[in-house]
Amino acid sequence: MKLERLNKRVAPNLPSRHVSGRCLCGAVELEIDFPAFWAWHDHSAASRRAHGAAYATYIGCWRKHARVTKGRRSIARFEDATTESTRSFCSRCGTPLLYERKRSPHMVNIPRALFTGRTGREPRYHVAIEELQDWAYTGNRLVPVKGYPGMVWERPKSRRRQRDVDDLEFRDRRVPSARTRAIR
Repeated sequence: MKLERLNKRVAPNLPSRHVSGRCLCGAVELEIDFPAFWAWHDHSAASRRAHGAAYATYIGCWRKHARVTKGRRSIARFEDATTESTRSFCSRCGTPLLYERKRSPHMVNIPRALFTGRTGREPRYHVAIEELQDWAYTGNRLVPVKGYPGMVWERPKSRRRQRDVDDLEFRDRRVPSARTRAIR
């Protein structure tokens, strides 16, 4: 009885934190309870094709902690029989919205890019890393491109130039220094 009274007094004072996200055109808006359960980068071919990118970054949360707050009628679904998953996207702009798997019926995965604020989880996991493409950026040093503000590029690895025989002979010659001349 004492615990129930305490909960009734404390519950209204607890702030319920939510994080909102939306599609590109704004027709669909989503909301999750903060924090998300986990976050990861998905390198699988299915996610790569669905997002049109090297990989997709998702946040996962319990289905009961995720809601569509606007535009439920603007959501289209695609069921993929090979991966036993369902992908939902905005029917107006095509933004990927939800990724649901048959083997995890209580979880829903949402692209991280839909949220402008923090979701409470950093993507530290990589799924299907064996499918990482050779053209995907992997964190190498980037440098600014001259004349193009805001654009950077990855310099190619420098190759060692093969030296001619003449160059090697030149290196082997010893030039007497001033000190050795003074001693003689």
